[in-house]
Amino acid sequence: MLNFNGKKRKEIFGKNENAPQNPKVLEVNLIKDEIQVDFDWRQNFGTLLFSLFVAALFVAEIYVGLNWWSEYEEERVSAAEAKFNQVSKQIKEMRTESDEILAFKERSDLAQTLLDNHVYWTNFFNWLEKNTLSSVNYLAFSGGTDGAYQLEATTKTFRDISWQTRAMLADPSVLSAKVNSGSAERDESEDQASVSEVVNFTLDLKVDPQLFKAAENK
Repeated sequence: MLNFNGKKRKEIFGKNENAPQNPKVLEVNLIKDEIQVDFDWRQNFGTLLFSLFVAALFVAEIYVGLNWWSEYEEERVSAAEAKFNQVSKQIKEMRTESDEILAFKERSDLAQTLLDNHVYWTNFFNWLEKNTLSSVNYLAFSGGTDGAYQLEATTKTFRDISWQTRAMLADPSVLSAKVNSGSAERDESEDQASVSEVVNFTLDLKVDPQLFKAAENK
């Protein structure tokens, strides 16, 4: 009995050792222990070249775009600088012309003022000569274009002072004419053969200034 069981047990163990194994189990064990990766260069070479071409094309587009943008900005800056220089030149020319025009206007205004004053005083002195007695002589004059004047004069008698004042007031353009005082002095000739009396007086005269301006425009 014992020998039979022992042989049977041996056969069972032998059967287990020599029995074929499941190929799927072997495959799982191989994948688990070692992974083998194979890359087929011939099959994937075209894909690699296409990827490199696309990358190069993308880089080229970026380079061309940046180059175009740089040239565009340079042209825009150059155009703006040229426009600025042109405007600056025009401003300088206009400023020069403006200075010349202003200088000419100032000279013209000054000349016109001098001419107006010349005409004004010419008309005034012509009017004064026409309204002065032959016995009255003027020694000094002060006044402006406002119509107020002070005339230092001499005559032969005090009566001539009164007649001169009346002659001035007879003109409608005369606003006022007065003599506050007069003084007489003896005038001897060089040979002392003749002696005459001279009366000095100051005539304060006020005339409408538009009189001579109106005469200027006639």
